[in-house]
Amino acid sequence: MVKLVAIGNRFMKDDAIAIRAAEILEDHLKCQDIHVIIGETDFQSCFYLLDKDDFVFILDAFSSGAEPGSIHMFRLEDVMSQPSLFSMHHDLSMVELMKLYGSQFKGYLLGIEVFEIGFDQELSTVLRDKLPRICRVIECAIKKIISEEVTYAGKIPLREF
Repeated sequence: MVKLVAIGNRFMKDDAIAIRAAEILEDHLKCQDIHVIIGETDFQSCFYLLDKDDFVFILDAFSSGAEPGSIHMFRLEDVMSQPSLFSMHHDLSMVELMKLYGSQFKGYLLGIEVFEIGFDQELSTVLRDKLPRICRVIECAIKKIISEEVTYAGKIPLREF
C-alpha cells in the first residue's frame, strides 16, 4: 500500500505546512489509492501504522535556506543510510525511529522549505500564498515517483492517473 505521512505542529506557523498540504491533497490522493496519515507531532503512532511492504512518503517541514515553498526530495533508502544531516524540524522523530528499528521502507522524504517558524496557528503569508503551487508540485512528484516505481519495480498497486 502507498501511504503519505504528514508531520508538523499546527501551532508553529510554517511547521504545519506538510499538514496543510496533505489535507488539501487528501481527496485526490485517496482516489489514487494513497492512504493519507495526518500525523502532526505524533510520529510514533504514524510509525506503527506502517507495514513493512508499504511505499511511504514522509511529508515534513524543511529548513535549508533555500527558496521558501521549494520541495526537497530524498529516497528513504538514502536518508536511512546517512547520519542525521538533514535540516528537518522533525528529523529526530520519524526517520530516526525507522533507523532505530532497522526499518527498510521504500519511499521518499518530501521536505517543504519553510519561511518562518514561530508561535501561531497560521502559515506565514509567504507559504500561504504559495500553498496551491506547493500542493501541485507535491501531487505531481508523487504521481511521477509512483509511475516510475510501477514501471521499474512493478510493486506498487496503482490506479490510472
